Amino acid sequence: MNNEASAVVVDLAKEFVSLVGSLDSTWTKAYYRFRAEELRYGSNASLVSGSGVMLLGAIRHGPFYESMNEKGAKLLHHLSKKRGVFLLIVDNKLDYDIKFEWDDLRRWEISKMDGRSGIPEGI
Repeated sequence: MNNEASAVVVDLAKEFVSLVGSLDSTWTKAYYRFRAEELRYGSNASLVSGSGVMLLGAIRHGPFYESMNEKGAKLLHHLSKKRGVFLLIVDNKLDYDIKFEWDDLRRWEISKMDGRSGIPEGI
């Protein structure tokens, strides 16, 4: 990963930790998933806390998603990719990891539909 891309990842992690810390002081882990296809992109996120798994709604957290989506698009640009998925995982010890997938755009989906947990599938 180049320096520009690394700086964007750090910015993504900082903003995400800041939001989840403000939402629930008992959070332990949080997941942010970004998906891009050519000129279309979007994201969703969840956090794990003492009270369970909470999905972070796009309407309630609109400014967060707008900012994170811009950074996600910028990250893919710095990696010379037009499509792909990344999953950013942060924890309350301020550790973070990012995973990339370029082919399977359904990888690591975050949902509670159909009995899913809200934790990304397949991690």
